[in-house]
Amino acid sequence: MDLGNRGGDYSMQDPNTAYSVNRGASLSPYLNIDPTYLNQGGAEFVFPTDSKKKRSWGERMFSGIGTSYMCGLAMGGTWGLYEGLRNPDGKTLKLRVNSVLNGCTRRGPSFGNSLGVLALMYCSLDTLIGKLRGGEEDEYNSVGAATLTGMIFKSTAGLRPIAIAGGVGAGIATAYHLGEKLWNSRGHSISTPNWA
Repeated sequence: MDLGNRGGDYSMQDPNTAYSVNRGASLSPYLNIDPTYLNQGGAEFVFPTDSKKKRSWGERMFSGIGTSYMCGLAMGGTWGLYEGLRNPDGKTLKLRVNSVLNGCTRRGPSFGNSLGVLALMYCSLDTLIGKLRGGEEDEYNSVGAATLTGMIFKSTAGLRPIAIAGGVGAGIATAYHLGEKLWNSRGHSISTPNWA
């Protein structure tokens, strides 16, 4: 595999490997080929069939539920902190700190649990709609799942809250997908794994 001249002035094709070699390019010391030919850009997979794999329902569901719960816990805790600081109970510092902590622990888990349940319903409905549509995975599944999630979540409150919650769910999903398309049209991409 010795190409003869080690000074970087190589012929355009290595007769031993049939790989083209650029003049002046640094060669791999182990294979005597130009390493730029090995990296064609894009995602790399161990097996060619890996490029077609998708995350399973369980993987998507648990990541969605965990993220939603943690975000809800943080938002509810912030809300409780604001309430506790705005209306402190007691005259001493210890009682005021206790009031703030009570507000955080009252609002945080409640809001986190609500968002976790919404994420569970959304992921389940998104997968179900995709299966009913013959395995399609697109924004229509997401908007439909968000609409149904909002409607089911408020199903015991009456017709008007059901319609409002369904509209809010559809609006959030539509805004997300329109924002994603706008972001992608500007040459950016949302950082998601290639197998998602």
